[in-house]
Amino acid sequence: MVNDNVDDNKEELLVSNLNSIEAEIIASKLTSYGIPVLKKSKGSGEIMEIYTGVNLYGIDIYVPTHMSELARELLKPVGEEDSSE
Repeated sequence: MVNDNVDDNKEELLVSNLNSIEAEIIASKLTSYGIPVLKKSKGSGEIMEIYTGVNLYGIDIYVPTHMSELARELLKPVGEEDSSE
């Protein structure tokens, strides 16, 4: 479940503590826009998911640092205004 396209350990945490369905939806959306994604399970979450079907520890999603701003923009809810302007 790990994508090796994230270069040289220069990744940034985008979202944290997702269940496997949420993580897959976000990863799919980002990948469709050409953003490489690295999914990391916390603790023994990945093993637990294999045996029980549930990852109680959550999944973190990382993206390359230089693409993190674009990734955050893509994940904003539709119609949300940018409060920094």
